[in-house]
This record gives sequence, C-alpha cells and structure tokens, in this order.
Amino acid sequence: MIRIAASQTIARPIEDVFAFVSDATNEPKWHTDVLEVSRTSNGPAGAGSTFRWVVDVMGRKDMYVWVAGFEPNRCEIIQATAGPMLPMITYLFEAHDSGTRFTRSVEVQPAGLFRLMQPMLRGMMAKRNAGFLENLKHVLENNGN
Repeated sequence: MIRIAASQTIARPIEDVFAFVSDATNEPKWHTDVLEVSRTSNGPAGAGSTFRWVVDVMGRKDMYVWVAGFEPNRCEIIQATAGPMLPMITYLFEAHDSGTRFTRSVEVQPAGLFRLMQPMLRGMMAKRNAGFLENLKHVLENNGN
C-alpha cells in the first residue's frame, strides 16, 4: 500500500477553497494529471456523486470515481472505481490563520508489476502531489477563482 500526503496553506477563506476544490470540474485547473472531468450522476453534488476523469498517468486513461465522503468546508473523499490503480483521495480543509490549510492524501494498492515499483511510485507520487498543491495555491491566490 502506498500512502502519501501533502499540505499547503492557501490565503483564501475555507469556504472559497472548499467550493473550488469540491467542484470536480475545477480539478484540471490545478491537478495536472487530470485532463478533463465529466459528471456521470444526477442530483446535487456531494456524497454519492460520480464522475469520469480523463487522466494522463503513464498514458491517457479514463478513471471513474465517486464521492465516498463529503462534509462541507471540512472533508471530501474520492474513491476510484475503475481506472489505473484505484486510488482513494482525501481532501481535508482546516481554518489556519487568515486562510485555509489544505491537505491532499492518496492511498493506492498497486497491483501486478506496479507492486514491484512501489518505492519508485511512492517517491514520484509524493513529488507530484506536492506540485498539485502548489498549483492550487497559485490558482486560488493569483487568479481570484
């Protein structure tokens, strides 16, 4: 099992950060592995919503995810149901000074040949995860979203 996490303080109110991040259509604006997102369920966004993400992880692939947990301004849990390696991604939001402390955690159980590559994958995933958070900070603090 690979478990990684990174945190970033963003100089925006928790409500703004949560609204932006929990809107899955914004994912490609900061998560550079995600090329596009489309919703595959009806009803209000939140727990139980489903999406198709087109990801570029060792080649372009479809990944289907569902929102397994959703607590406004606190937490969102996204579980892949089909696609490469089936990660579970947790977004945590905490008020911090005059902004928001955002943490993105990823858990994944590599299968097949990927199991042999766990040490390399762990390092690569940790570096990319930290980069995604830098992107998010830049987008939210500099672009006024």
